[in-house]
Amino acid sequence: MNELNIVDQEKFLNSIMNISGNIRYVMVYDLQGNMIHKRIMDGITDHLTEQENITALNHTIESWNFRNSLSEKIGNAHYTLQVYDNLMRVIFPFGNEMLLIVTLDNAGAPNDIIHRIQKIIG
Repeated sequence: MNELNIVDQEKFLNSIMNISGNIRYVMVYDLQGNMIHKRIMDGITDHLTEQENITALNHTIESWNFRNSLSEKIGNAHYTLQVYDNLMRVIFPFGNEMLLIVTLDNAGAPNDIIHRIQKIIG
């Protein structure tokens, strides 16, 4: 993903965003917490402050790294789903060193959206 040119990055992010009108955000982070790409649906406002987002991301990466440490025993994680009253977050491995984080509103059918994202990311 780091090597994709700007056109490919836009195409990739659009392909995820276009799956459903229920997708609020699409973000790609490396496992050190550096943002690689971020796309926000028009008209969406954050529920969290910037600092709260950073803290949540750090916990997400910490949890993902813990899961990876157990992968020899339980297998690789395909995705994680966090369901809250106001939104859902789905975290996918993206290559070996990145995470794809997709935030959905609660109005959609997450199983269909998750399945369609998995097809795109392979």
